[in-house]
Amino acid sequence: MKSPGAVEVYLKRAVCLLPPQTRQNVRSELHANLYQTMLDARLEGLDEADAWAASLRQQGSEWGLALNLARVYTLGLVLRVFLVGLALGGAAYAVRGEIHTAPTGQEARP
Repeated sequence: MKSPGAVEVYLKRAVCLLPPQTRQNVRSELHANLYQTMLDARLEGLDEADAWAASLRQQGSEWGLALNLARVYTLGLVLRVFLVGLALGGAAYAVRGEIHTAPTGQEARP
């Protein structure tokens, strides 16, 4: 069964913020979820077009979903980049810091 154009647009927008290597898998999983929700709506007596519309309404905003999916799939990368930057910044600070000499135990008196 071919999905309506509105579903294809929804799926495209929902995965637009994801890394390319995960985009197709997430899109397929999301499509399967929408399809199952549509079938559930058909069992309640809706025709196919209304069932797809009900499925999209139940799923929620595509942009909210896109942001949540991006957070799930890119947070690890952002965290790794932040930690590497923090380590490099600390190393650069340590290299540029002033060299302090230790105070001597006794001072010479005149």
